[in-house]
Amino acid sequence: MGRRGRVDRTFKAAAVAGLLAAGVFAVLPGQALAADAKPGLPTEMAPYSYLTGNVTSAPPGRAVALWQYGFGVEFMDFPQAVVLGASGDVYRRLDVAEGRHGAETQGDPGPMLLSPDGTKVAVGHYDIDPPDLAVVDLATGDVTTHPLPEGRSVIPLAWSPDSTRLAFGASTGPDNPYSGDPRWPVGSRLSVVDTTSGAVTKLPVTDYAAVAFAPAGTDVAVETPGSIRVLDAAGTEQRRLPLPAERHLAGPSAWSPDGRLLAITRPMTTCFDPADYVDPSGLVQDCDPSTDGLSFVDATGTGAAVPRPLEGDLSGTRDVLGWTSPTEVVVLDDLTAPTSPDFTDQKHWVTAVSVDGQQSRRLMSVPDDGNYGVGRFHLAGALAPDLEVRPAGSADSGTWPTVVRIGAIAAALGLLVSYARSAWRGRQRARRRAAYRAARLAAADTVAGHPASAP
Repeated sequence: MGRRGRVDRTFKAAAVAGLLAAGVFAVLPGQALAADAKPGLPTEMAPYSYLTGNVTSAPPGRAVALWQYGFGVEFMDFPQAVVLGASGDVYRRLDVAEGRHGAETQGDPGPMLLSPDGTKVAVGHYDIDPPDLAVVDLATGDVTTHPLPEGRSVIPLAWSPDSTRLAFGASTGPDNPYSGDPRWPVGSRLSVVDTTSGAVTKLPVTDYAAVAFAPAGTDVAVETPGSIRVLDAAGTEQRRLPLPAERHLAGPSAWSPDGRLLAITRPMTTCFDPADYVDPSGLVQDCDPSTDGLSFVDATGTGAAVPRPLEGDLSGTRDVLGWTSPTEVVVLDDLTAPTSPDFTDQKHWVTAVSVDGQQSRRLMSVPDDGNYGVGRFHLAGALAPDLEVRPAGSADSGTWPTVVRIGAIAAALGLLVSYARSAWRGRQRARRRAAYRAARLAAADTVAGHPASAP
């Protein structure tokens, strides 16, 4: 055998061994940490990956965050729904949400919401008939489907603090998240489902935008045009709070843990003043960020004093993610200007901000480079008071997705077959060469008058 043949065989053997090892690794489950470990956030979110495994095949256990990774606007940018384990760098794709989408979502996962305790995710659908809600258990990967009495689109809006009841909107027709104002679903009915029994309670509200449960879980705050209505569990209105113009209830975690405040926000407005900049992700920064941060209303309706509004460059313009205490909120801030001394190379930060605006703490950086942007970011609100920030480690991505596993195993088998064929052909060539040499020796012996010697 020539040197080149030996090198080729050695290379193929090494490639086969490597791919077979990869195939074995691909089917091994990741290691979800114990649910009673202290929850935390890594200092940096892991980058977008095609190799992140699914919740159903490798459950992550309790999660601390849920988000959409990628928007399908760049080459090879496939939108993913991703959860982050509460006790380690455990990342999983929420395949149930990715499977509950239609043409109207442009590839985005279906509507989804992480429970406050991080143990489950509710997943709706923008166009489903008959209507139902799926609840994914992150400890087991099991999915419980709750049939609903009416509706064509189902949007999870807010979990109760004990993670047992879910407020959702069900509209009479399909919804399109990229058409109209998604905050104001047309013809939608607000209801609450008990995920332990499946019982559904309809609330007397059909014109609403956002919902937040009270800390005790008995009342819900519902944003309606010009006001916030506070309803009890039966849907009876308890009080109505004024809502300033161009302000919105700041998401399902808007209610402070002491029941005193409701956070409100105004989405980022845009301007095209040439003096302003356009940030790298293509979003136009607000002309006056000082007017667009979080502000607060008195949730009790007694006229009690509330903190001053926070500046937009401190608290961002998104919904509240949670509260670490009655005096500190957790938010996802906005991208800073490239000219700012705080510019962090196209990153958002999960940030804890005191309600008086005097202190802030950065918890985790979130990439937003325009290719694999992050959207619909949710935090397990009940875990916020105990969150620890830990150095980011290597990502545990669990069992590779099925397509990747099939590809890796197929490639390994292909190389194995190629190596076997090459080895068989090598043996055949060696036999032919041995036979040829024996024949030549026999012929030479015959010519010399000697009997042919055995090879």
